[in-house]
Amino acid sequence: MKHRACLLKEFSKPLVIEEVQTPTLKPYEVLIKVLAAGVCHSDLHLWLGDFVPQGLPKKLPIVLSHEVVGEVVDVGEGVPSNFRRGVKVLVYPWQYVEEDQLTIKGFTQLARKRLRLGIDVDGGLQEYLISNYKFLVSIEGIEDIPALAPLGCAALTTYRAVKKARTFVEPDDYVVLIGLGGLGSYAAQWIKLLIPYSRLVGVDVRDEAIEFVSKITNVDVVVNASKEDPTKVLNELTSGLGVKAVIDLVGSPETVSKYINVVDTLGVYVLVGHMGRVEVPIPRPRIIRNEITITGSYTGSLADQYEVISLVRRGLLKYREVVTKRYRFEEVNEAFNTLKEGKVVGRQVVLIT
Repeated sequence: MKHRACLLKEFSKPLVIEEVQTPTLKPYEVLIKVLAAGVCHSDLHLWLGDFVPQGLPKKLPIVLSHEVVGEVVDVGEGVPSNFRRGVKVLVYPWQYVEEDQLTIKGFTQLARKRLRLGIDVDGGLQEYLISNYKFLVSIEGIEDIPALAPLGCAALTTYRAVKKARTFVEPDDYVVLIGLGGLGSYAAQWIKLLIPYSRLVGVDVRDEAIEFVSKITNVDVVVNASKEDPTKVLNELTSGLGVKAVIDLVGSPETVSKYINVVDTLGVYVLVGHMGRVEVPIPRPRIIRNEITITGSYTGSLADQYEVISLVRRGLLKYREVVTKRYRFEEVNEAFNTLKEGKVVGRQVVLIT
């Protein structure tokens, strides 16, 4: 059996749709007909070759996209009956080769031997995909399956980041969210849901991004950093004390060097984005004397993924509103070019079948 797949063969060159051999099922594996796949900024960086210095992607050609939803069409030996044919699933993309001390503790996304979709192994921009059943989460009964694809990365990543910041925040503390694009539209909702007693400050350099997120959820204070000095605004809001948490979805040298200086004593700076290749100096004496925490937050665990889907089932996340563009499979290069040109507000998905 063969199926169509979208292949990255050369960096920055158009992706190519070709027929490839459909893998044979092994025990505990599931064959999934891909319904939709999201296009993430990480996919853009992989396409451009930005991650080559880090040894990524692990192979060429490779099928990109780690945001995948689909339908079970066949199962291997040992697969539980709840993943029967016809069941709609989200594929948890942060997979791994084997259990280790980290995965056993629940840090599945930090496994020693990783098999990340679209990064280490082929991802979702293809008609069929095989996965071990333990990395599948049922999305049966949830409306608008294609709009669920970004929950495997954008919604998951921001969910974990907000959970990490939550423990530092007390009532009426300010939480600053840097970057109100595709990730930010989920993050702002998570902050309002998980830290409802905080005051949310949303920062971006684009009016359209600020307006987009403000329509989805209530942002207490918005700052366009291209028009006003965010440091001055934050110091005025906190009477010079600083904010308790910064969640940086950009992670550029400019954002880190600026916003680390507005974190209050015993506050936290959560690094999620990784724009730019330049290392960032930090104000070491201030961090030490005020016991400020700087922490990274990488995607989310399998347990986090189940929590995200559970909250979606309860109607607590506006996921459909975040997806602003849907492309046909044959339009995949348009999706990448639009993202490259900075024209995307919200998230975009490619409809595969």
